[in-house]
Amino acid sequence: MLGVALGIGVLLALVGCTATEGCGECQPPTENQERTRMGHRIPLTSPLLPVAPQDMVSQLLQRLEGSVNLEEAANPSVLLAMNLAGGDSEGPIHKWLLQEIKEEAVRRAQKDMTSGQVALHVLALLSSCQDPQRVHALEQTLDLIRVLQQKTDEEMAKLEAEGIPKTTLYSVGLDTLALCLAEAGGAQGPSVALAKQVLSPESHISVDTQAMVALALACVYNYVELQDVQDLLWEALWTVSNSFLDEQEKGNGMIGNIYSMGLALQALEATRKFYAPRKWDCAQAFSVVYAHDYQQPMAIAQVLPALVGRSYLDVAGLDCAATKNMSPGRQLPLSPMLGTHGIPRGTPIPPGVAQTPQG
Repeated sequence: MLGVALGIGVLLALVGCTATEGCGECQPPTENQERTRMGHRIPLTSPLLPVAPQDMVSQLLQRLEGSVNLEEAANPSVLLAMNLAGGDSEGPIHKWLLQEIKEEAVRRAQKDMTSGQVALHVLALLSSCQDPQRVHALEQTLDLIRVLQQKTDEEMAKLEAEGIPKTTLYSVGLDTLALCLAEAGGAQGPSVALAKQVLSPESHISVDTQAMVALALACVYNYVELQDVQDLLWEALWTVSNSFLDEQEKGNGMIGNIYSMGLALQALEATRKFYAPRKWDCAQAFSVVYAHDYQQPMAIAQVLPALVGRSYLDVAGLDCAATKNMSPGRQLPLSPMLGTHGIPRGTPIPPGVAQTPQG
């Protein structure tokens, strides 16, 4: 059982953090690293960080792979987490998931998928080094980005007209993140609306939604050029990240509940410069996660990236040049082997730093 024995002492030994240091200070990122991805130059900030013990990561990867049911629809969140956590990209389960996700997108994206479901499929494909603008399956080719943009426009139209989106703010955050990471050009409008929702005193937004919105806004901030939009996004990111740090202090490491921790840790990792110079006691937060025995696939899928020092923002920085032929294999062994290799970690470096809003 995963418990306190894999807790704070192991984290400190592996990463070298003190109880008062932020995790980012333990292994500072290198500067100006770049990798080519689908014709674009992607800045990388650092290699994969050894945040959690490898045996813990491997066990959670095994549980995630073991949760895959060949009789059910493939879960894009599972494939996304496997890719970010360095799972075996040549394994049969990985190949089956990828092919099923392509086929599901071609069959259902335009018909009955929500915007958030489409966004998750986009993120899963990006993390698998696939082009979501050309999804080929079932003898068809689909532009999944165009579908996502249409569904995001529907969300925004209802949000502007009625004050609530067609589905949820969490979905709109996913949509915005996927559009941004795919460099589709349609993320700025939704990011402004999301930032205003976060800053509204009447909004009562869950930790999970705030975390997803923060990841989306952090991505858009790196590309936006208008100073007033930059300032708005900075203020929203400053607000969310500091509220998480406040809640962690009050909750002895807990942010929301144990199932919120995965996305909350991802958000705090991705927004460090927005709450600087304040320090994040990452050791305290990770000790809470280490003390819990995660069993639910979605909870594992959200916490795994954080355990290897990554967030969903790193989807665009994975090493596509190293990816081999991803054609699906349908013959699955009873006990698939897990890979243990690491892949470079990367988040975009902002083009400029806006002045931190006060308050």
